Amino acid sequence: MVLNSGKKSNFNTRIKITFDGSVFGSGVAQIMELVQSKGSLSQAYKTMNLSSSKGWRIIKKAEGELGFALFETTVGGKGGGGSGLTKKGEDLLNRYKAFVHELNTEAERLYNKHFYNF
Repeated sequence: MVLNSGKKSNFNTRIKITFDGSVFGSGVAQIMELVQSKGSLSQAYKTMNLSSSKGWRIIKKAEGELGFALFETTVGGKGGGGSGLTKKGEDLLNRYKAFVHELNTEAERLYNKHFYNF
């Protein structure tokens, strides 16, 4: 039996990874991606409309819970300062992005299987 409600349907996933109670999710991942592209924590915060203090609290909480640094920064000087990801931070972000991509691909397949023409 095919039911057609006449309304457009969709789905949404929200993915958080926990490590011994600490949570890593899309917010921290977005800051990390922006730092990769912009080379600056402050530019990442600005893009996300976060105050520097709120952004800093988010980062410090994540790093404290995970037990390792996500970012490395250089202070001013001739070439100017900047921020980047640590090797471990980059590895975590890459794994998270790959996991989210695969999970969303599978979720879309299942959504289409169960809700096609509903």
